[in-house]
Order: sequence, then structure tokens, then C-alpha cells
Amino acid sequence: MDKESAKAVQEVAKTTGKAIDAMHHTGEFLAPHVEGVLAQVSGMLEDRLKYMRGVRLIRQGQRFQQELLANGGAAAVRKLPLNFAVDALEQGAMEQDDDLQDIWARLLANAVDATAETQPRRACISIIKDLSPLDVLVLAQIYAVDQDVHQRAIVTHELPSRAYPAMDDIDLKTLPRPSAEIQVSIANLERLGVAAYGVSWGGGEVFDLVNQSTAGRAFMKAIKRRHA
Repeated sequence: MDKESAKAVQEVAKTTGKAIDAMHHTGEFLAPHVEGVLAQVSGMLEDRLKYMRGVRLIRQGQRFQQELLANGGAAAVRKLPLNFAVDALEQGAMEQDDDLQDIWARLLANAVDATAETQPRRACISIIKDLSPLDVLVLAQIYAVDQDVHQRAIVTHELPSRAYPAMDDIDLKTLPRPSAEIQVSIANLERLGVAAYGVSWGGGEVFDLVNQSTAGRAFMKAIKRRHA
């Protein structure tokens, strides 16, 4: 790891202790509802949560370093706002899904790189917190389509395995609708502002087609590895 990459890692690591220290004694609220020695119950739960979070925090740090190196190392490092860094570290440490935790790592790697065309915006933290693993797959397929080139809405019925532009030779009336779980996922992505679907003349939701959004493009840039 070069000097600048190491410096970037150190900047994020400085907030780790603060993120851990900020943990609340989660088990305390259960005390009135548990039989036995309540202090022990609370302590056991807190110890387990600390251990689990510690393990995940270690993995997050490792993935952060890997993503930073995959981006070519940070040529110039910027210091992150404390509220952004602590929130990203804490949320990433609580994430049990590896794919979602990798997104937290890429967000941090891009945020500390002053040469990246992104800013450390807390809106990205709010979005990632509300994504499910399925949402991540759907979002990736939607933004794999170059909508600037095709300038067409995106067909959704094969999600999460595939999405493609609605070209003139496609008869949309013959295509099946996306599954119920995909419809829920698309609805959540629109709620988060990172995708947009249509409505019928009667105001009903139409999930057959979806479009990218300005906020979604900015979000994908913030979490995307910038170099292969």
C-alpha cells in the first residue's frame, strides 16, 4: 500500500474507536421483561453485539483497503466530516450481508479520495441503510443499462437477472409483469429516489418499465469502483 493509501486508511480508522464507543447498552430496555439477573442478561447481550460488530468492523476495514487499492490508491486524500464517517462505519459494522457491506466500503473508499467526482453526502448513508440484498441486485441491473445512449425506458420483467431498454421491436403488451417481490423492490427504490416507475391513467402503479433518476446516478457514482 502506498503512502497516500495508507493515510486514507488511517483517516477512517481514527473514527473507529468513536463508533464503537458510541454503542448504547442495547440490552437495558429488556430488563423489565426478563427473569433472572437482569444485569447479566443485559451484559451478555451487549458483549455479543460488541463481538459481532467488532468482527464485521474488521472485515469492513479490510474491504475498504481493497477498494481503495482497486481504485488505484488515493492520489489525494480528503478528511471526511465526522458525522458522515462515524455513521458509515457504524452502519457498515452492523451489516451482516457481505454484498451490502462491500457497498459501505466502496462508499468510504470513494469519499476519502479527493480526486473522485463524488462528495461524502449523508443521503448516500440513508439510501444504503434502506436497501435489501435484492434491491442491490435490481439497482445494479437498472444502472447497467446506458439510458443516456438508448433514451428508452427499461424493461423490468427479467429482473433481477437482466434489464434492457424498451426498443421499438418489443411488444410490451406481450411481456409478463415482474414478480411481486421485484415490484416491491422497485417501489422501494422509487421511495429512495434512485429509480422511477410509471402510473396508469387511473393512478395505479405500473412496474413494467422503470427509469433511472438523477439522484440514482449520483448514488451509483458514489458507490461504484472507479477502476476495473
